[in-house]
Amino acid sequence: MPLDRQFHAWLVEAAQHPLPDFSTGSVSDVRQWLDTENNRRTLPGSTYPVARIDHETLSGETDAGIGLRWYIPQVHGSVASLPVVTFFHGGGFVIGSVDNYDTLCRALCRASKTIVVSVEYRLAPEAPFPAATNDCLAALRHVHATAAQHGGDAERLAVAGDSAGGQLAAVTALRARDEDGPALMGQCLIYPQTDFTAAGTDSLDRHGVGYGLTRQARDWFVAQYLTSPEQALDQHVGLLQRTDLAGLPPALVVTAEFDPLVDEGEAYARHMAEAGVTVIASRYHGVIHGFMRRVGQHRLADQLVQQCGGWLRTTLAPVN
Repeated sequence: MPLDRQFHAWLVEAAQHPLPDFSTGSVSDVRQWLDTENNRRTLPGSTYPVARIDHETLSGETDAGIGLRWYIPQVHGSVASLPVVTFFHGGGFVIGSVDNYDTLCRALCRASKTIVVSVEYRLAPEAPFPAATNDCLAALRHVHATAAQHGGDAERLAVAGDSAGGQLAAVTALRARDEDGPALMGQCLIYPQTDFTAAGTDSLDRHGVGYGLTRQARDWFVAQYLTSPEQALDQHVGLLQRTDLAGLPPALVVTAEFDPLVDEGEAYARHMAEAGVTVIASRYHGVIHGFMRRVGQHRLADQLVQQCGGWLRTTLAPVN
């Protein structure tokens, strides 16, 4: 189907505020652009009130630590404990922050009726691979250890994330399976990046120009995150090369029709299903990479938040 008219209009508007030239722009230029665009495009967090927000800094591999923001939902009646979703933001492993994702995490918290913990993992190029994935696994383990202190149930855990955060959620699920837990009940992967090779998948060429995220931008982000081309095939980077996907928790994998990453996201969903993992693969038509962050502004972004929320509620429901 054709590109949604509202997203087309937003792309025309965005062309007036383009990303810095990747051949000359610095990382700080790109981050400053994101902050400006986030303030311009995103609804205020107060649009989606939650019961409480707890801030915490977890000791990590550096003195700065790992920032965690716990979103506690408003619930009616007496609830002994709530499931917990550890969320990893997008941004190509280079940009993005807990602040940039405040509105989305609030909306997801409300839709899922779960505690959502947003993770301030380290960014490249200052902290290249594997820093981010180490931080994400450490955050998940801390969430498991301290969930009860925030009203959470340590036995009902899931991971979630979009774009780069979707890749980090998938890797965290793999590492939790392979490295002594904690056990997960679900993984919600929203238009995840799963291929880091130079050639990439066909959709990088189909949608690599004119739909927001470009091939040039994707390649630049990969170059910041990895310290060598060989790392593209590392088992915690390029997930399409893995053949050991059995035993992963159930997954919801969301893709967008006009996203350069659509083919790789759907390929990973297919590979998991072939390995016996319970997978729901859901493609949204007429939209572009990053569309979920238009929550409150477009019906399909709202629909996706509700879909993820409903899936998390069902997947993390108490076992009778």
